Amino acid sequence: MLVDTAVWAWIGLLAMGAGTVPPLWAWYSRSSEAGESHAVYYATLAGVTGVAALAYLSMALGFSTVATPGGDLPLSRYLDWLITTPLLLLYLGLLAQPSRRVLGGLIAVDVVIIAGGIAAVVTTGTLSWGLFGTASAAYAVLVYGLLVSLSRSASAEGGRVRAVFGTLRNITVVLWTLYPVVWLLAPTGFGVLTPATEMLVFVYLDIVSKVGFVVVAVAGADALDQLDLGEAEGSTAFEPSGAAAEPSDD
Repeated sequence: MLVDTAVWAWIGLLAMGAGTVPPLWAWYSRSSEAGESHAVYYATLAGVTGVAALAYLSMALGFSTVATPGGDLPLSRYLDWLITTPLLLLYLGLLAQPSRRVLGGLIAVDVVIIAGGIAAVVTTGTLSWGLFGTASAAYAVLVYGLLVSLSRSASAEGGRVRAVFGTLRNITVVLWTLYPVVWLLAPTGFGVLTPATEMLVFVYLDIVSKVGFVVVAVAGADALDQLDLGEAEGSTAFEPSGAAAEPSDD
């Protein structure tokens, strides 16, 4: 069984490593071809799969599991989610351009979800289920924020930005919703899945939700040019003009 989970972890490592190449290549190419490299965007995407690759390396080498009163805690997996899911939300925020309060609130809720999942694993009985319920309620808030708050902000951007944001948002909402389902079916919940099957499903979900997200984002990188154009037009629109804008010497 341990061999099976390790094999899936190695597959996850290879997939995440491969998924890190497109944003790094796009970053390098843009830096070579134009003055604007969109470094923040590509670094965010590379960070998602890069951190996940390190987490899978730890799992493949068998360094990630911690024994707790509630059962084995796959620490690397949760640390991965604690870092990479905020990065995915950050990228969606970079596209939708919401207020810092909205984006910060969504990331804070996301941290509550992951922390709740960790706490549910390491505890038992009613407390564990209560923590899982708390994390699930927080996830409902996050989904609302993605579907309503961020989407409202994205609606003010150009058509290409809205299209890329909508695709990435849908990938996120649909796939992230499956994680708590797997948690329930895994040994952490009702124990329907074996540890090896749980690992297989999580690797699959991680590949689609992270590598798939990154590939779609890089393929839609032309939307970043539209964001630049919108920012340039916005600064021109508010730029003071004529003598009235000049400071008086009187």
